[in-house]
Amino acid sequence: MKNFTKLRDWSRKNATVITSLAVTIIIIIIFQIINPSFLSHEGIRASIYAMSYFLIVACGLTFVIMMGSFDFSVVSLLKLAALFCVVFIDRYGLFVIPLAILLTTGFGFLNGLLVARFNVPSFMATLGVSIIVEGIALYFSKGRLFLMYNEQFRALAIKSIAGLPAIFYWAMAIWFVSVFIALCTPFGRRTYAIGSNLVAAGLSGVNVVRHRILVFMLSGFYAGLAGVLYMGQLGGGSVRLGTDLAVPLFASIIAGGTALTGGTGGPHRTLLGVIIITWTQTGLLMLAIGRDIQMVIFGIIAIALAAATVDRRRVKSVK
Repeated sequence: MKNFTKLRDWSRKNATVITSLAVTIIIIIIFQIINPSFLSHEGIRASIYAMSYFLIVACGLTFVIMMGSFDFSVVSLLKLAALFCVVFIDRYGLFVIPLAILLTTGFGFLNGLLVARFNVPSFMATLGVSIIVEGIALYFSKGRLFLMYNEQFRALAIKSIAGLPAIFYWAMAIWFVSVFIALCTPFGRRTYAIGSNLVAAGLSGVNVVRHRILVFMLSGFYAGLAGVLYMGQLGGGSVRLGTDLAVPLFASIIAGGTALTGGTGGPHRTLLGVIIITWTQTGLLMLAIGRDIQMVIFGIIAIALAAATVDRRRVKSVK
């Protein structure tokens, strides 16, 4: 009886993870039945390519959401880093990589400054910054399509190691580091504390302003790194790069069990959410289902999972 009680308590505590894992398995089984090539070598490589850069940017965004904030600029920052690399690679060589990441980290600092120091709501601050970034990307790219010919740059993402592309190893390394930061460091504990109760975190000695700025900078850094590797993977792009990425990105974090109200979840759960969304996307593409239908599906998933993971006690207390 005691063991049953422990099992019941554990299952309640990890209900979101269990649900995400079950959904992942069901999605894989359904797509494999419909399309037997889904789990073929090429199908798995396609899914890995789809999830790798996505996982990197999702890890950064997860920290922001854990903190109870939003960052709508991550897709624009990813685009900025990618286009900066492809436009200026001939001028700066591989030195363009740290420049691109430094640029997006700087915009992350701007996000954090607006939110933490000037108390601008995070959704408005980051939305405004994303518009600025979009304008900058449009200015130096002139709206043209660019192709990447630098093989050293592209090898960072597409070089095959043990049968898998290099971008997969980058993504898993970033994920492991993110999980360690979230679960095993004071930085992670402060992030959870701010997401649970910002005022209480401040009263307990956390420098809330500085920490919130650092979290937004981390998100900008991850978005920049993801953009660099994404450009290496694609080998070219235009200002329309990543246009329909925002909804699936937020949906993947919610699917992993990080509540939009903050204080719960983390990058260790985001991995499952990313697999659910990106492997679903790959399966739909293999079935020749258009982007319009995909966006409808991801929108429904995002709304349903947001409703399922919201902390209703906190919402009621706010009301």
